[in-house]
Formats: sequence, C-alpha cells, structure tokens
Amino acid sequence: MPRAGGPLRWNPSLHKLRYGRIAYVNVAPIETAFDNGAVVRDVEVLDAVPTQLNLAMSEGRIDAGAISAAHYLAHRDDFVRIADLCIAADGPVRTVLFVCPTPPALLGEATIAVTAHSASGRALLAALLGGIHGVHPRYEVVDDALAAARAGQPALVIGDDALVARAELPRSQIHDLGEAWRAWTGLPFVFAVWAVRRAALAAYPAEVAALTDALVAARDWGEANREAVIDAAVAVKPYHRALYEDYFSRLAYHLDERAARGLERFATLLVPERARVSR
Repeated sequence: MPRAGGPLRWNPSLHKLRYGRIAYVNVAPIETAFDNGAVVRDVEVLDAVPTQLNLAMSEGRIDAGAISAAHYLAHRDDFVRIADLCIAADGPVRTVLFVCPTPPALLGEATIAVTAHSASGRALLAALLGGIHGVHPRYEVVDDALAAARAGQPALVIGDDALVARAELPRSQIHDLGEAWRAWTGLPFVFAVWAVRRAALAAYPAEVAALTDALVAARDWGEANREAVIDAAVAVKPYHRALYEDYFSRLAYHLDERAARGLERFATLLVPERARVSR
C-alpha cells in the first residue's frame, strides 16, 4: 500500500518499461490510483483497445500491461502473468453484450457484426453459440458494432459502447456474455489479465518487480477508495453514478481459484476459429 506520507515510488532505473493500458473504463479500479498520484510508476504508457495491446505485446512494442485472456492463453510461451491481476466477472458483466433481435438458437449461419477491438469477447461468443446453441455463424468485423446493433443486425458490443446499448436497446435483445458463461459453466469468466513479456522479465527483473508492486498497490487503493474510482469513471464517461456502482461491483480484479478454473475452461475452447470472418 502507498506510504502514509505520500505516493508509492521506486528508484529510477536505466530502462523504463513500456506499459499497455486498456482504453476502457473497466480498468479504473486499478488505473485511478496512478491517475491521481496515489501510486506512482515510472513507465511509458500506451493507451489502446485490447486487440491493439495484444498485438503490441506480441510485437515487443510494449513490455507489460493488460491483454485479452484469449491472447494470453494462445501465447503462454511468450508471456508471464503479473501477480493475480485480472478483469473477471462471476455472472453479468454489463460491458460484453451480444445484441440479437432473434433467439440465438435460430441464428444458423447468419452474419454477426463484431468489433475489431476484442479478442476474448469474440472467442467467448463463438464458444457460447457453438456450445449452447450448436450454431456457427459468420462474423463481420465492422467499425461501429453499436451502430450495427441499432440498425437491427446481430452484433457483439463491448466496452463503453455496451453501456450505451444496455440503456438504449430492448432488454429482450440483450444477452450478457458473462451471465451466459456463468450459467453454462458455473464459473467466472476472465476477460483480461496483466502480463509481461518473458523477454522483458528476463532482461529487467527488478523493473518488472517494481511495476508488479505498484499495480498491486494501485488495486488495493482502488478497493479502499471506490468513490474516487467512480468519480474518475464519471469524469471520463458521464453516466449516472449508480451505473458505475453496479458495474464495478460485478467485476473482480483478483484471479482466485474459481476464476483460474474458468480461465482454464476457456482455454479448452480456444480452438482454431471455425467461423468465417470478413472485413
């Protein structure tokens, strides 16, 4: 935890780690501590959507940060998880939604609009549709999945756009993928993990250890200062406070034993994608 007299700091090093930060409000319970100076880290920060961070980690353009669970599982030889940091939900998650005007079991080979921003979300949707309903639709990557959903096309809507979709679109058309996973498996679903490239860990162990300590301290601070976290979220996306109070209460940032089991269950379902994906 940060010292009583000021923010947590560490000694400067010769190498400044390059850190990837998810550009969604779901990281506020960890990142707010850094934003307001309660915890300090000496890193270069790249803000991007999950798939961009996945690629940046694999290409070595960042050293550590939050990446999609699906990408981590597909490249475990390249990455090491940072402590037990994750984003998980044991039931409804609110920000990973399948919006569908027809019952999912009747989709057949229909085309689903998906964002290019989420790897775990699309893999989860494919696993649920195939495993529960026995359907294997096509997926079309679009620039604006929320607009597609508004136009009546089946769509995967994630992140901050999902909060808008939940408020605007008919409740009967909205399927929360966290809730569907929990009903199917009885386990939490892990959407993202914090990880470091193995090469960076080998080259800069002290810096990675310092970053790990800072991230854990930031998570602890976020848990102890939930009102400040909600204030930060409202400042970024000015929705009603009650929405964020409900949203953050549904997310977990510790990879506990049940969440770890959910992550491994997801790993067994990550087969080469059967559905055709077009742009």
